Amino acid sequence: MSKNRQLAAIMFTDIEGYTSLMQYDEKEAVLVRERHRTAFEMTTEAFNGRIIQYFGDGTLSIFKSTVEAVDCAIELQKAFLEEPKIPVRIGIHVGDIIRSKDDIIGDAVNVASRIESCAVAGSVLISDKVHDQIRSHKHIQSKFLDAYELKNVDDAMPIFAIANNGLVVPKPEDVKGKLKEKKEKYKPPFYKRKSSLIWLVALIALVVFALNIKSIKITTNNSVKELSIAVLPFDNLSSDEDAEFFRDGITEDILTQLSKLKEIRVISRTSVMQYKETEKTIPEIAEELGVSYILEGSIRKYGDDIRISAQLINAYNDEHLWAQNYDKTITNVFTVQTEVSKEIVNALELNLSFEEQKSLSNIATQNIDAYKLFLEGRSEADKRNSESISKSITLYKEAVVLDSNYAEAYAEIANSIYLETYYSGRDVNEASELAREYLNKAEQISSEVPRIYSVRGFINNIEGKHEEAEEAFQKAIKLSPNDLTTRHQYATFYYYSRQYDRMLVQARIAYKLDPLSFAVANNYATALAYTHKYEEAEMIMKKVEKLGKENNQFVINRTYFRIYTDQEKYKEAIEPLKYLVSEENVYNRFLGFSYAKVGDTANAFRIIDTIRLVARPQEKSQQLAVVFAGLGVRDSVLYHIDTVRNKQTATLRREVPEFFRFLKDDPEFKELLKTHGITEN
Repeated sequence: MSKNRQLAAIMFTDIEGYTSLMQYDEKEAVLVRERHRTAFEMTTEAFNGRIIQYFGDGTLSIFKSTVEAVDCAIELQKAFLEEPKIPVRIGIHVGDIIRSKDDIIGDAVNVASRIESCAVAGSVLISDKVHDQIRSHKHIQSKFLDAYELKNVDDAMPIFAIANNGLVVPKPEDVKGKLKEKKEKYKPPFYKRKSSLIWLVALIALVVFALNIKSIKITTNNSVKELSIAVLPFDNLSSDEDAEFFRDGITEDILTQLSKLKEIRVISRTSVMQYKETEKTIPEIAEELGVSYILEGSIRKYGDDIRISAQLINAYNDEHLWAQNYDKTITNVFTVQTEVSKEIVNALELNLSFEEQKSLSNIATQNIDAYKLFLEGRSEADKRNSESISKSITLYKEAVVLDSNYAEAYAEIANSIYLETYYSGRDVNEASELAREYLNKAEQISSEVPRIYSVRGFINNIEGKHEEAEEAFQKAIKLSPNDLTTRHQYATFYYYSRQYDRMLVQARIAYKLDPLSFAVANNYATALAYTHKYEEAEMIMKKVEKLGKENNQFVINRTYFRIYTDQEKYKEAIEPLKYLVSEENVYNRFLGFSYAKVGDTANAFRIIDTIRLVARPQEKSQQLAVVFAGLGVRDSVLYHIDTVRNKQTATLRREVPEFFRFLKDDPEFKELLKTHGITEN
C-alpha cells in the first residue's frame, strides 16, 4: 500500500443525536444520513476536497487549501440549517498527515477529531492554526472561544468558531466533547495556603504580563522601539541591464505600500537605499535604523521572467519569520508589492482598517514600459540638479503617454516642475499654475495618491496659503502615515507659522522615518532648539555632523548658532558664526551682537564698520540695530530701527524678542515698533 506525507486541512463532521434518532425512528435516521451524505459529497467536490471515509453518521475529508475547507464547512452548515434541519457538528484542523490509498493517519487527524467533538449543532470550530491561515480573508468571520485541554493533546488548544451569518457560535462554557477530565484537587487549610497565595498573586501578575507583552514596545540597549520595519534594497542577481531598475522599483513599491499602514513605522527609501551592497549584518542595520523587523530579498531576471525572493526577519534575534519566492513574468510583476505587503501584515498580525486593506491592492500602472520610465524619472529627480530635474519631467511625460491613467506620474511631473523654481530659476507663478494643472489631472484619476497632496501642501505653504496647505498635508498623512516627504514639509509649515511645538511633533516623526537623512535630522535638531530642548538638540547635531559632507557645513553651523544664541551662550556661538560670516555677510549682525555680549567691544565695533561697508543699503539699518542692541547703546538702536524700511520690517519682527530684550519696557522703543506694525509679544 503506497503512502505519502503531506500538509492538509482535515475536516470531521457528525450528526448530533444520530444514535438516539436511530433508536427512535430508524427510517428517518437513514433518510437524514443520506441527505447529509449527498450534500456533503456535492459541496466537498465543489471546494476541491477529498472524502477519505464515512463512519456511521460522520465523515472525514481533506483539502489542499485551508480557506476552501472553511468555505466548504460554511456552505454545508447553511444547507443543513435549512428546514428540515440536520444537526451537524464540524471541526477543522490543519497539519501534517500520512496518506494511503483509502486512509489517513497522523496527530493532526486526532486533533481535528477532538475539535469536532467540542462543536455544537450548526457550528464550525477551528484550531488556531486554521485561524492563522484564514485571518486575512475578510469574507470569513471568526470568534475566539477559549483554550481547551483536549484528550491526548499535550498543550491547551485555542479554539475559534466560524461566525458567518446563520452559523451557530457556542458559548465558551458550552464547549464539551473530548476534553481532559478535571480532577478535584486537595485544598490545604488556609494557614497552609497563605504562602501559596503570595505565589498565586505573583503568578497572576506574570500571566497578565505575558498576555499583554505583544502590546509592550520591544526594548534593546536601553532604548524603546515600537513596531517598525526597514525594507532593504533587494539584491540584484542578474546581469540584465533592466534588472537594476526593477530591483529599486520593487524595493520602493513594497516600502510605499507598507507606508500606508498606521500600525507600523516604515523607514523611508532615503535611509534604506544607503544599504545597497552593504556588508553590515541585520542586527547592525536594525540598530542604526532603530527597527524591530527587516525585509530583505533578491531579484533574478531572465529575459521576460523574474524570480523575486523575500524574507522577513526579526532584527533582534535574526530569526526568519517568513520567506517566499515569487516567479513572475514582466507583465505580472506588479502584483508582488501587494502579495509581499499582505504576507508581512499577516506575519506581524497587524489589524488593518477596510481602507488600508483596499489600499494594499492598489497598483499604480499595469504598463511595464510606463513603469520603467517612471522609475528612471524618479532616479533623475533624486539627483536634485537643473539637468536631472528637467530630464525627470521628460521621462514622466513619456510614461503618461503610454498610460494616460498613471496618476502617480502626473503628481511627480507637478513636483519636478515646482522644484525647477529652486534649481533652474523657473518663474514661480508659471510653475505653480502648471504644477496645479498636473495635480488636478492626477486627482481626477485617483484621489488615493498621497503624493498629490504632499506636493499641493508644499506649494500652498510657499505661497502663504496656510489653511489650504494644512488641509493638503493632513490628507496626505491620512493616506500614508509613514510618508516622509509629507512629514518633513509639514514640519516646515509649522516653522513658517511659528508653531514650534507642532513643528517638533512632525519633525520627530520624520526623523524616525529617515534617521540617516541630513536634512531631516537637521530639521529635527532645529525644532528641538526652538522648543528649548537644547541638550537633545545638541545630541542630534552630533549625529547630523556625521551625516553631513563639506557642502553641509553651512547648515550645520547655522543650527549650532541658533542653539547657542537661544540659550544666550554667546561665547559658544562665535565660532559657528565666524564660519557663516565667511559664507554670507548677512550673519555679521549676529557675530557683532555675540562679541558685544561677551564684552569684546573692539570686535563688535569692527563688525559695525564692516556692515557699513559691505551690507546692502536696504539691510544696513536693521543689521546695525542688532549689533548696537548687543552693546546696549539705546539711542543708536532707536535711530537705526527708525530708518528700517520695507521687507526688513519682517526680519526685524522676528528678531525683536531675542535681540532687543533690554528695551522691552522702553516707551519710545514700543512706539517705534508700532510705526512698523510690530506688536511685541
